[in-house]
Amino acid sequence: MAERKWLRKLIDFGAAFIDKNDAFWPKFYKALTKAAGKLVDFGAFAIEKYDIFVLHLQRANLVARYRTAKFIHEQWELLGRYRNQILSHAAGALMVAIALVAIYNHFMCYEYSYNGRVMGYVSEQESVLVVLDMASEELSAEYGSDIKIDGDSNITFSRVSSIQKNIDNEDDVLKRFTYMSDVKATGYAIYVDGTRYVILSSRADANRVLKEVQENYMEESDRTRYTSVGFKEDVEIKEEQVDIVAISGVDQAYEKLMDGGIKEEVYTVKGGDTYYEICDKFDITMDELKSMNPDLDESSLMPGDKLIMTSPAALLTVVTEETTRYTEVVKFETVEKEDDSMYEGDTKKTQDGENGKRIVTATIVRENGTEVSKKEIGSEVIQEPVDEIVIVGTKKITVSGHLILPVSGYSVTYGYGYRWGRLHEGVDIPCPTGTTIRAADGGTVVRAGWFGAYGLCVDIDHGTGLTTRYAHCSSISVSTGQKVGQGQVIAKVGNTGRSTGSHCHFETRLNGKSVNPMNYIG
Repeated sequence: MAERKWLRKLIDFGAAFIDKNDAFWPKFYKALTKAAGKLVDFGAFAIEKYDIFVLHLQRANLVARYRTAKFIHEQWELLGRYRNQILSHAAGALMVAIALVAIYNHFMCYEYSYNGRVMGYVSEQESVLVVLDMASEELSAEYGSDIKIDGDSNITFSRVSSIQKNIDNEDDVLKRFTYMSDVKATGYAIYVDGTRYVILSSRADANRVLKEVQENYMEESDRTRYTSVGFKEDVEIKEEQVDIVAISGVDQAYEKLMDGGIKEEVYTVKGGDTYYEICDKFDITMDELKSMNPDLDESSLMPGDKLIMTSPAALLTVVTEETTRYTEVVKFETVEKEDDSMYEGDTKKTQDGENGKRIVTATIVRENGTEVSKKEIGSEVIQEPVDEIVIVGTKKITVSGHLILPVSGYSVTYGYGYRWGRLHEGVDIPCPTGTTIRAADGGTVVRAGWFGAYGLCVDIDHGTGLTTRYAHCSSISVSTGQKVGQGQVIAKVGNTGRSTGSHCHFETRLNGKSVNPMNYIG
């Protein structure tokens, strides 16, 4: 029942909507037709007014053209009457103007300047501009730098009077530019720890100089490989606008970097030193020495005094790290073997030592070529060392206090005492040259060599105030300072010095005074 009621309302609403729609459209069409008629009427009115406006404008144009033509015609007729007079005056005025311009140009010129500096005067600006490229090329060639004189940024002109001024031609302008010393150019400065030291003409040249400084401390070798190369200091290359005269060549810059620093060392005065000798040693003058040492006292120079010495040194410290292989000597060792048949202090070498060799691989850090650290990373022995063998005596040296004759089997023929007014201070034992001479007792050799009329001579101190002497030897088997035992071979019989035949001259001295040797034989 409710559904039918709802359906009825829907049908009634639809019927009412259709009725209203049918009533709306006739009214809408009527209003639209009326509005279109008014719009058409307005358009017709606007077109009519535009046509009237254009008609008036055309009429005004015709009137203006007529009046202009009439004015020109009247003026032309008037000009015909006074044409000759007007042309005459105009020609005169033109001639005067031309003359004034010519006079002005004759007494005027151009002042040309380079970066604000007046260079000279020219009649035409072109006289300067045409030589700029040529001047740039000549300056670049002369100073070895890339110099460009730009007409727009570097050159300015001013119109000035030419009275009492010398006017330059193109050759004069070129000379003025090529003789300039304050021309600005692009330079590449090398800074060391923030300080500028040298300026090169190109970045390539600056890098080349730095590379040459580094290569000065590098050695070419098949056994060395550089793992890093650099500078200890902070080194920079900066592009700058500088005066051309400040730019250095590669060689000049290299020398300055290599000798522009100062090396300081301390010299300790030695005994016997003089100021003159010290100055000569370091190749300096006394004035230079005093400038290095302001507190120097010329009247006093004592051993142990410290003097400051300065000398040119490289501005840069080249730090290199290398891995290298080198041959190193392996030193032999000395092996001592004891022998109780030899006296203490006596030695005898039975085998010569021989150094060996090894190949070392190491990492080395250097500063300006001087080694500051080394780390061995490997080695290979290519030749083993050979030990030196030395026999060392262990037999105790004793001093018995009783002497034996130095030559056995032979008799004394010329004894101790006065003969023919002079003292014979020893005894003579004749025997053939080469006969063995032995120490009369244990002691220390205090002389072993030539001793005047004694010829080859050996003296032994026995430590009790007693010394013995063995003279006219043909050879000596001991050396000064050597310890010897009783009966030890010390020399061979000979005929050296003041001698009349082969024999052993044997002396004894007690506290330096000659005594009879036979009193101690026992």
